[in-house]
This record gives sequence, structure tokens and C-alpha cells, in this order.
Amino acid sequence: MLTQLIHRGVVVPEPPSPRGLKLIIRGEWVELTPKQEEMALAWAKKQGTPYVEDPVFVRNFMQDFSQALGIHPPLRVEEVDWSPAIQIVEEERRAREQMSREERKALAAERKAKREALREQYGYAIVNGERVELGNYLVEPSGIFMGRGEHPLRGRWKEGVRQEEITLNLSPDAPRPPGEWGEIVWQPESLWVARWQDKLSGKLKYVWLSDTAPIKQQREAQKFDRAHALHAHLDKVRAQIQRDLSDPDPKRRKLATVCALIDLLCLRVGDEKDPDEADTVGATTLRPEHVKLRSDGTAEFRFLGKDSVLWHKTVALPEEVRRNLEELIQTARPPNVNGKNNRNRNDEKPQLFPDISSRDVNAYLSGILPGLTAKVFRTHHATMTVRESLERSEVKPDDPEHVKWEAASRANYQAAVLCNHTKKAPATWDRSRQRFQERRQKAEARVQDCRARVKQERETLLALRQEARAAQNPRTQARLRKQIEAAERRLNQAKEALERARLALDRIKAQSSVAAMKRTWNLGTSLKSYIDPRVYYEWGQQVGYDVLERYYPAALRNKFAWVRNDTEDQEGE
Repeated sequence: MLTQLIHRGVVVPEPPSPRGLKLIIRGEWVELTPKQEEMALAWAKKQGTPYVEDPVFVRNFMQDFSQALGIHPPLRVEEVDWSPAIQIVEEERRAREQMSREERKALAAERKAKREALREQYGYAIVNGERVELGNYLVEPSGIFMGRGEHPLRGRWKEGVRQEEITLNLSPDAPRPPGEWGEIVWQPESLWVARWQDKLSGKLKYVWLSDTAPIKQQREAQKFDRAHALHAHLDKVRAQIQRDLSDPDPKRRKLATVCALIDLLCLRVGDEKDPDEADTVGATTLRPEHVKLRSDGTAEFRFLGKDSVLWHKTVALPEEVRRNLEELIQTARPPNVNGKNNRNRNDEKPQLFPDISSRDVNAYLSGILPGLTAKVFRTHHATMTVRESLERSEVKPDDPEHVKWEAASRANYQAAVLCNHTKKAPATWDRSRQRFQERRQKAEARVQDCRARVKQERETLLALRQEARAAQNPRTQARLRKQIEAAERRLNQAKEALERARLALDRIKAQSSVAAMKRTWNLGTSLKSYIDPRVYYEWGQQVGYDVLERYYPAALRNKFAWVRNDTEDQEGE
């Protein structure tokens, strides 16, 4: 609970200065307003990218651009001569390319100085008497909404927020920041400093305290503590769900079925999303077409999950879960239009759990184990997957560092697969793979050269020793002893070079293997939100590998700064 929150608000970017841009639209010159000009230049910057080949992206942008122009029916791309806008963008690009190194450095230094000045003024807050950093202090400017996955709103124009639309969270003793702010409130139970409504999705956007803030660190530790508590009581929780799968009360059977799917498949709960979000699905919003019950006892699940990412798995179901799903598929109906579950853009379609919401699920779970929610299952399962993967790796303290890094990466990969954190393969993957192949070939050639050198030095040493054994002359024996010592040094050096070459080759193999493994999997989401970092840290202590420093990126090292103290405190108890 906050007792004090003082800050200076957030930075709302100024719109770009108008250039007086004119375009030929449907054969006539049109002088654009500042907003229309901003939209046209944003579109020009997308030329040459896959976005302008995406029909949904193009259609959405052209509808919004036409609306801004007051034109109906909406324009087609070919009805606009974009060349004046493209010319401006290309001239700016050429100007940047023609800058000297000194000019680039000076410009970078100027931008850095401005950022640092803004950070000093807006990037901190006083929280309970302590100065802490904010997670962000810049409001997003207007621009084209890119979306993730196959988001249906991709290409829409996302209008930036104005200062008078922003609500600030400030304690009663805080001076009011200058400006025309929309509202000043005091919510001591919340960790946000500013919020506003996204004009495209209607969702509330927030500026939060930084992850390094002590109160944020405490809450982060508590989140993983709840997953730890679930592990200690998992048998009890599953036993209750199992009993409720056959409960006479239909709603309780549905709740148990939803929770069984969340537990078994590591699903999100499903209905906690934006009203205008893509038709994404979770446990509570499954529809009959998302589930295929097969005669061999397995079930195939196929739907778009969060961020419109395909979720596709085939699993064996417990008998009671399968029986309930069969019944629910037959009796599926649309949810109550007045109900709290009415957030899906396809609410008119029959659902398996039309009267079950995330609130119902979390209330049911917390009734079994206080503090238990659907998300805790994902956190627990991802964490246990990592723990088990690390144990199976059988890494030893004297193993090379790249072996430990690869084991950490594979454990992270297993958690990403479990949580279905997929991503689109990068367009540069073929080039990256080629570079790995070239590096590997060079490393293999280096190993062969080193191996040949070792063989040659060993043969030379054996020959000298044989010659020394046969020598009778003391002076010859003395000369050969010196040559043998030199040959032994050269052999040891060759062996050391061979070992370094082998390590380099093994390191490249590990890097290549991990790069291929995570090509279509986003390892960052599970590492940030679902894996208890204490599991990694404790394993690292056992094998002599500082996981926080050597594996976690800098932003997450700050987020999980509490881990060292928390683990040391537990060891001291």
C-alpha cells in the first residue's frame, strides 16, 4: 500500500511540424491538414515493407485515411499519388546517410542530452519517501497500429493522447504538476502514476513504477510465492477439481472442466481481453469448432490465442473431462449478452462455457486454495518445466560456460513451448543460418589444423625420445634432452590450442542449436513473466554459473534484483 506518491506527470510528444504537403487524390491536388499529412508520411515510411502487401493492413489504413479526408467511399491505394510523401521520406533518409561521422555523433549526443534531461525531470517519483524510477514517462505518439500476429486492427490509425485526457495518480501531499491534466486521483493500492484510454481499443493504458521500485519487487516475489504454494498443495487442488468434474451442479462441473483444461493444457483463462481485440480464445471462450474429440481418446485443440497466435495441440484427456466436453459441445449456446463474459467480438457464436467468466474461475480456484488464480497455474507449470529441464541437463560445475548457457536456454525453450509463446520466424533467419554454417566450417577447419599439429608434435617428440634412448654420446644426449623439453612444450601448446578450438566449435554449435530452436519461439515472455527466477538462480549456484548476470538481459536483471537477497534470506533461516 502506498502512503506517498509524488511525480511531475508524463511527457506528451508534440505533433510534427506541418510541411504543407499536397497529394494528388483521385486526379486532383489536395492540400493536407497536419493530421492528414502525418498519416500520409507514416504510410510512406512503410513502403518496401511486407505491411503494404497485407490486404487487411492496407484496407484498415485506407479507411482511416479516407475518413480523415472526409472521402466516401474509402479510397483505394492506387487512387492516391504518394510520390510527394515518399520523396520527403527518401530525402530525410538520404540526408541521414550523407551525414559525416562527427555529425552523427553530435546529433546522437544532442538526443541523449535531451533524453537525460527529460528523464531527470519526469523519470522519477517519490514513493513512500524514497526516490524511485518510473517504467516509462513518454506517452505514445500518433501512428499506424502495427499489432501482433493476425490482429484484425492492424493498419488502423492510432491517435495519440492529449494531456487533458490523462489521469494522474498523486498522493494528497503532492503538488499538482503544471498542465491541463484530465483528472487527479489518489489510489494508494495501485502502482500506476498515469493512465489514459487508448483511442483505438478503448483499453486503459498505464505508466507504472519501474520494476526496480521496492514495492514492485515485493509484489513480484509474492507472485512466484503463490506458484510455490500451489506446488505444495497441487494434489489437493487437483483432487477437488477431479471430484467436481462429476458434481450434480452443472456450473460447478463446467468450472471444474475449465480448470482441468487450464491445468492440463496451460491455457489462459480466456475472457480477459479488450472489446475490440482480435477473436482470440482461451479456456472460458472455447467454441465447439475449436475442439475435435477423436475416437482414439485424444482431443485436438485449434484456435487463435493471445496476440492472434495459433494454439494447436493434440492431447489425451481424462475420461471425465472428455465426457463433459462431449456434453458441452452438444449443448453449446451463445453467452448472455448482458453477462460479464460478453467481451468477445464473436459473442453471438455458441460457446462451451457461455456462463463462465474469469471471475468465476478465479473465485472457484481461490475457494480451493486462497490466492490461487488461473494465471498461477501457468506460472507454476512453466517454473516446474524449467526446474525439471535443468535437472535433466546433468550440468556439472566444471563444464564450460556455453554448456550451462545452452542448458538454461533449453529450459527456457521448454517453458515457451508449454505456454505456446510462438513468434514469426525472422526474415533474416536464412542469412543468420548461413553465417552460423560459415563460422562452424571455419571452427571445424581450425580443429583439424590443431589436431594435425598435435599429431605432428607428438610424432616429433616420440622420434626425439627414441633417438635419445639410442644415443651414447653425453653431448648428444644433452642436446636431445633440450630438444625433447622444447618438443614437450610445443606439444602442450598444441594440445591447449586444440582444446580452445574444440571449445570454440562446441560454443558455435550451442549458439547455432539455440538460435534454430528459438527461431519461432519467444523465450522472453516466459522468462519475464512465468518462470520463477529463483529456480534459475539456485541451479546456477549449484553448477557455478551466475544465471542472472550471464543469461538474463539487463532489464530483467533489474526486475529480479530481489532474487539474490530473497534466496540468501531463505538459506539463512
